[in-house]
Amino acid sequence: MARFASKNASRKYMVLLFLIALFAIVLLADFLWAASSSSASSPYWSTNLDFSLQTNAGAAAANNNEQGKKISRAVKDEHLKDLNATFADLPAPQLEWEEMAEAPVPRLDGAAIQIKNILYVFAGYGTINYVHSHVDIYNFTDNSWIGKFDMPKEMAHSHLGMTTDGRHIYIVTGQYGPQCRGPTSRNFVLDTETKKWHDLPPLPFPRYAPATQLWRGRLHVMGGSKEDRHDPALEHWSLAVKDGEALEKEWRTEIPIPRGGPHRLKASSWGYTSMFY
Repeated sequence: MARFASKNASRKYMVLLFLIALFAIVLLADFLWAASSSSASSPYWSTNLDFSLQTNAGAAAANNNEQGKKISRAVKDEHLKDLNATFADLPAPQLEWEEMAEAPVPRLDGAAIQIKNILYVFAGYGTINYVHSHVDIYNFTDNSWIGKFDMPKEMAHSHLGMTTDGRHIYIVTGQYGPQCRGPTSRNFVLDTETKKWHDLPPLPFPRYAPATQLWRGRLHVMGGSKEDRHDPALEHWSLAVKDGEALEKEWRTEIPIPRGGPHRLKASSWGYTSMFY
């Protein structure tokens, strides 16, 4: 009887253990299924979300880039409207250097100006102790130097201001003599057809290398260096001229330039632009 009761108790324990093990297997299987389902669905949604975010971000970036390009083009176009065509990024022919005929004399710091196919080269240093006092003439058509003639003895030899009306060459102030001599206030005009010189009224003060330009019937002179050679000048004077003749006896004081530069200021035909070196 006791043996039978012991066997029944053993069977009950085995059934209970089996049920517990089965329950545990079911729980484990359910957990694994839930985990696998979650991991399978989660990347899908995550991928779609990431893809959506990336797509939206890419579209926004492309849109911003396009807007930036439009703004940049608009700014550039607006900027170019205020620039001379020389400075604009415009197509231009390929330029090539050609060797000219050798100059009759070596020259440093002379002045030159072209009228049609003729180049007139004035004065300049031969050496530090010697300056030229003549004008050499070059013909671009023949690539040859075709002559020379003397300058007035009172005319400056370097650091000249110079401009032309297409026939007459106006020569203003400049350094008189070799080395680092002082400037002169004397001014002259050359008639290139007759090769005759005429005086112009002297400047109020002599200058080294001033900007010189004809503008609406007046000869304008401005900037350059003062008599001490170092201080930049701001003064601006003008003189009424016509066909190589002065119409006034004295230079008129004009609005001074806002900022000077050592030795030289460049003048263009439509306005004035400082050039420093």
